Parts: sequence; structure tokens; C-alpha cells
Amino acid sequence: MAVDVTLKANITAVCGSSGSGKSAWVKQQLKGRARVIVWDVDEEYVKEKGFVAVRDRGKLIELLLKRKKGRFAYVPKSLADFDLWSKAAFAWGNCTAIAEETADVTTPAKAPEGWGMLIRRGRKRGITIIGVTQRPAESDKTIIGNASLIHCGMLKRPQDRKYMALEMNIKQEIMDKLKPLDWVESTAEGQFKKGRLRF
Repeated sequence: MAVDVTLKANITAVCGSSGSGKSAWVKQQLKGRARVIVWDVDEEYVKEKGFVAVRDRGKLIELLLKRKKGRFAYVPKSLADFDLWSKAAFAWGNCTAIAEETADVTTPAKAPEGWGMLIRRGRKRGITIIGVTQRPAESDKTIIGNASLIHCGMLKRPQDRKYMALEMNIKQEIMDKLKPLDWVESTAEGQFKKGRLRF
């Protein structure tokens, strides 16, 4: 696949405690997207209409090589498969790649090779990246540093609220007041808004 250096980054970091509405918000963003690949460790997307559940590494590669379109929810047998999943999404290109619970597969120190490649070079291949975590302070900083949008829901841990307030350049009291389904967003350009998830 040819790269296009003129494409803008489309990277979203989604943070929030369990029950804050993270995955529901992400699923709302998928309307009209024909090429989606999800790291679906908790099997949240396999139940969604239009998604194909994939539980085998070889089958994932086979499907991506054969199909120009599709929505694939990869349910790994091992967290070690995250690097393969990241590289597969990068190779498929022109897609939306969603990594659920990145704190399980990344660390604050450095992004795994494939994930780092996906974040740093994915825009040139037309890839929209959405990284989701309950524990932003324990996830890799690469996605936060490169995010064009940070979407954050309620966080139960004071350390996480403080961390995200600093990353989003907002007052911590805004983070402290969030309730389930409330959210705040900030863009790389410094724009800020808040709202509540609607179903």
C-alpha cells in the first residue's frame, strides 16, 4: 500500500473507569466505517452486528489478505499477540484500528514495536487509531503524546484524574466531578468540550 504523507493523524485516546461509557462511545464512532479491526480482549465487539469474531492468528491474517472490507474482532489467546495484531492492522491500512484496554499490553515506558509503528506511521496509511484504557497512567504515553483527540470519562482513581487533567490541560476539579457517562474532550489544538453519552 502506498503511503500518503499529506494525511493528518487521526488518533484518539479514550480513558475512563469501568462503566464510564468508553466502549459505548467508541462503538458510536464506527457508523459508516467499512474497514475495522479490533483488539477485543474482553469480547465486547464479537456480539455487535456486522463483526466477525476471529480467535486464531492465522485466520486473522488470512481474512485481512482476502477482504477489502470487513469488521473483525480479534479475540487473542494470549496478550503476546498484541504485537502481531498491531502489525496486521498497519499492513491492512486504510482502516479503523481499535485497541481495547491498552494498559494490559503496553507500559508507560515504551510502546511495543508494532503498536508504536501503528501510532507513529499509521496516518500515512490512512489508519484511524483508537486506544482505550481504564488506567491511563499505566498505559504507554505514545498514544497520549500523538493523540489528535483525548476523550475521557469518569476515572475512579485520584492519580488517574490528576494525570489526565495534566495531559488534557484542564482543571482537575473538572475531572473530579465527572459521573458515569459524562465525558470531557481535548484536541491537539487545545480545544475543549464536555458532554454526556446518549444512547
